[in-house]
Amino acid sequence: MSPLTEALIDYWQALPAQSAALRQVRLEEAGARVRDGALGPEALVPFALADVDAEVVVQATLGYVGTAHGGAVREAAVAEALEWIRRGLALNRGAVFAALLSLGDKAVNESLAGLRLGLQAGEAETVCRLAAATPCAATREFLRSWLELLGAEGPAPERAHLSRALALD
Repeated sequence: MSPLTEALIDYWQALPAQSAALRQVRLEEAGARVRDGALGPEALVPFALADVDAEVVVQATLGYVGTAHGGAVREAAVAEALEWIRRGLALNRGAVFAALLSLGDKAVNESLAGLRLGLQAGEAETVCRLAAATPCAATREFLRSWLELLGAEGPAPERAHLSRALALD
């Protein structure tokens, strides 16, 4: 069994007994150890993949991508996070998506564009709720283009979530 698989199993077993606040504290501790070099960035992956709390997942995803300094290394970390969404590896795909969208990086947004129609209504709601909380020009443009893509015939819940997020200018 791989170390990541073992870490995910441990995380899932502990999850029911730990509050989101406690998991947040543990994530912050792990993030500090990653920044200090005591742990590798992969220590943040169980938080990103196995947690259901949107805030924990967003911070873990941003921490994982943010620890990857340098062009090719960062691109690889972003590509890996995109795979978590594409392959349904994260329990809260919407939060991983929102974390990547919050980067405000047009190249990342282009990659996310190919995944947006594969999100469930609840995942789209998570993306829109989190994106509305920290808007930037690239994110707003992404949301607008998503709404235009759906058009009048698109799924009503997704259109409503996007319209609500865009109305919070």
